[in-house]
Amino acid sequence: MSLTDILLVVVYYPFIEPLKTAFLLLAAVFFGMAVRDFFQRDSSIKRNFPLFGMGRYIIAQAGPPLRQYLFENDRDERPIPRYIRKWIQASATSATATVPFGTQLDIDKPGTVLMRHSAFPRPAEYHPEGVVCGERRRHPYTVNRFNISAMSFGSLGKNAISALSAGAKIGGFYHNTGEGGVSPYHLGGGADLVWQIGTGKFGCRHQDGSFNEEAFAEVASHEQIKMIELKLSQGAKPGKGGILPGEKITDEIAAIRMVKPGVDVISPSRHAEWDDAEGMCAFIGRLQELTGKPVGIKFCLGKPSFLDDICRAFKSTGIIPDYIAVDGAEGGTGAAPLAHTNMLGYPLLDALMLTENALIKHRLRDEIRLCASGKVWTGGDLAVAIAAGADWCASARGFMLSVGCIQALHCNTNFCPAGVATHNAWLQRGLVPDVKAPQVARFHEAVIHDFADVLASCGYDNPSDLSRKDLMKVVGWHDIRPLSELVPYPWDHAAK
Repeated sequence: MSLTDILLVVVYYPFIEPLKTAFLLLAAVFFGMAVRDFFQRDSSIKRNFPLFGMGRYIIAQAGPPLRQYLFENDRDERPIPRYIRKWIQASATSATATVPFGTQLDIDKPGTVLMRHSAFPRPAEYHPEGVVCGERRRHPYTVNRFNISAMSFGSLGKNAISALSAGAKIGGFYHNTGEGGVSPYHLGGGADLVWQIGTGKFGCRHQDGSFNEEAFAEVASHEQIKMIELKLSQGAKPGKGGILPGEKITDEIAAIRMVKPGVDVISPSRHAEWDDAEGMCAFIGRLQELTGKPVGIKFCLGKPSFLDDICRAFKSTGIIPDYIAVDGAEGGTGAAPLAHTNMLGYPLLDALMLTENALIKHRLRDEIRLCASGKVWTGGDLAVAIAAGADWCASARGFMLSVGCIQALHCNTNFCPAGVATHNAWLQRGLVPDVKAPQVARFHEAVIHDFADVLASCGYDNPSDLSRKDLMKVVGWHDIRPLSELVPYPWDHAAK
């Protein structure tokens, strides 16, 4: 044995034995698992090929993150492609948010929506002046053009809710509570709040799930609550109630929602308080009278005849909601059945234009404001939605990304590595509200800034000047048409 060999043994021997021991232990564990899989009956692959089967399932679990970071390009990922996520994260952290070398999109692909710019752009001098909602109420509210859409405490953890609320306070826009009730973390950030009430009546219910008027009036009187929103349905699961797994129902969440801890909470698919549009109007009027605040309804459009039904009810009862929030079928949620997510509901722009047409036809457009939600992530998206009929927009996933969401797609498991959609204390510690709140405000500011630039490029000074005439849709090869032609206004009515 040479001197070199002796030196190698002296230097590395202390590490060899522990490594051999660890390897043998690991091999024993895998052998035991292979024996278990050989005799189990549930999986034929693992039963026939224990070791290879084990490797197959490990690789299958690792597939999504590997594709996300190593194989998919910036446009491929769903639901939010990487180039959008990068822009949001860069905007939120004051990094460079411009893009190099030209568009990555196939803008001649049928279905693509583009905007008509002007040959004579205006200076980008727009500043968000807001839209007054509920002028007939005792407490009307001026709404920012871009806001945080519905996300419940329960679906999201306390640190994420706290950061969103504080960020909304900094930026001067509202934060929708989601249907899970008004939590201390919504209030703690100091933001203006829209209290969403779903079919489960969380935060204002009796033990049997029916509406508790006294509990509602007490919470709704809070100064931070500026508007009330009745959720009829949502884009990600229209016709299906909200779903919150039992592992997310802590004692605190159960107390806020007035439900039992540790038990799956599945909201009813409909409100028990009414059976028709007139009954819905009566309930809306009840809430308006109790609070003196604007009351709106939110839905994902299914049958267009529903729009005529509710408009006729508004006219016949004289009870009119102060706004309608239109949620596109492309909207997101923490947990939903596959069929509902993929197959039900109208996309946002179509639903928005149909809704505005119904309001114009029934001469209600001047009395009812329109909110749009569903993949509104950038200033361009905001401009398109307002041109299609919205008075303002709201985004949920965009603001989730601004506080650190990485689209890990674990929202329904309570294992969110970014600490956003989880109640695991260790995972939540990574999300520091004091750091993330300014990021929320910066993302909002970036969206408004880009929106102002798009508005000016279209030759306008005011968002109300935008209309469907400014939108083009690629219908086919060499066939690009304005949306005002594809979905005409009734009686050639002006957009606003």
